[in-house]
Amino acid sequence: MKHLSGNFTSLLLFFIIVFSSCNSYKQLPYLKDAGEISPEILSTSVHEAKIMPNDIISITVNSTVPGAAVDFNLPLVPTNLSSPLQTTIAPSTANSGGLQNYMVNKDGKIDFPVLGTLKVGGMTTNEVQDYLVSLIYPRYIVEKPIVNVRFLNFEVSVLGEVNKPGVYNSQNGQITIFDALAEAGDMTIYGKRDNVLLLRTLESGETVMYRINMQDKNLLKNENIFYMQQNDKLYVETNKAKGNNSSFGTMQSIGLSALSIIVSVISVVAILTR
Repeated sequence: MKHLSGNFTSLLLFFIIVFSSCNSYKQLPYLKDAGEISPEILSTSVHEAKIMPNDIISITVNSTVPGAAVDFNLPLVPTNLSSPLQTTIAPSTANSGGLQNYMVNKDGKIDFPVLGTLKVGGMTTNEVQDYLVSLIYPRYIVEKPIVNVRFLNFEVSVLGEVNKPGVYNSQNGQITIFDALAEAGDMTIYGKRDNVLLLRTLESGETVMYRINMQDKNLLKNENIFYMQQNDKLYVETNKAKGNNSSFGTMQSIGLSALSIIVSVISVVAILTR
């Protein structure tokens, strides 16, 4: 009877350990059951980032007519020679491809050669391109100009339980929440996947907070969250497992781990030799 009781106890411990391991694994995957979402739903929209105050953008205007677009591009003026009024113009850098840049002010405006002060905040880069073409052609030149607009400081920050926390830049002005995590080396096993914090500064200057469940398949359909905006800050909190471990010393943690392994081995051996 005692032999049966001992076997039963060992078997019970074995199943408890196996169940705990399986339960822990269930907390790790992203986007559970994502295959159930229709591909048509995921391809219904194309995300384009909006220009915000304090963004730095490059704008170039070209034309097939020689010299026609020269006046619509900034002259290369050294920073130390710029007057105090030229606060919206930043000098060219290696990262900007040799082009001078425009800084969007708090009202979403830039000072543009010939055209004057323009409101570009809230527009996408494609919308700004079309807007500039409409202002320049045919009033100033006889052929449609080629206008190129791109972000130069589209950055997001990833903090907390990730392998490489830091600030990451997007060259094309588009970065998803998974792109940001990939740049940061993914979450550690101690990161809370069902309660990630996203801090976002709106065009009005207000900061809003979102709580994100990275395991929820519906995240793929939430464009406002799935695609990050410039200056977003993503914070991955520590889960209970690490929090509980931190309340013990190093030796206590090692002891508990060793004890868990010993119990597992004894349980398996007892089952096999009964």
